[in-house]
Amino acid sequence: MPPGLLDYAEAMAPPSQAQLCERAVQAIWHSLDEHDLVDEQVRRDLALVLESLGAVGLGERAQRLIKTLRMPDPIDASHLYWLTRRLLTFVPELQSAANALARQADDQPPPPA
Repeated sequence: MPPGLLDYAEAMAPPSQAQLCERAVQAIWHSLDEHDLVDEQVRRDLALVLESLGAVGLGERAQRLIKTLRMPDPIDASHLYWLTRRLLTFVPELQSAANALARQADDQPPPPA
């Protein structure tokens, strides 16, 4: 297959689970950096990003985050604080999942501990 077609095929392929985790991490950091969590649409968009990770199996914690992200405006300050803290602690979990999924996809053994 010519190189251009291979690049196109890779670009058109659906993202891997590892890529979905990485995108979620980037979306979380962006929303936290921009202080956008007070905006209902931003929270709704972030909930959609996290919902796309359903196949990754992040469990009940992700569902609680999604439920809180979907709260209508105005969001209570205590919910905003809880949401910010949970998103910050969720990032390492997503990064770990992305690394594990990428290793599985590459059939590489995990690094020695």
